[in-house]
Amino acid sequence: MLTISAVVVFALAEIGLIWKGGLKFWHAAVCNIAALYLAATSMGPSLYGGLENAANMLSEIRF
Repeated sequence: MLTISAVVVFALAEIGLIWKGGLKFWHAAVCNIAALYLAATSMGPSLYGGLENAANMLSEIRF
């Protein structure tokens, strides 16, 4: 359940930042928060790797 919560929080944060047009500034902070949360819940690198790849794809979007 914590894993699902982490993914949902991460996705909502990224969507909100894209909507406000501040993705470049806040992208690193969101990734770090997600990484710390997943590390704290001992979820391992595979889930974070998927989130990081998705975030990197989103960060390449040009406005």
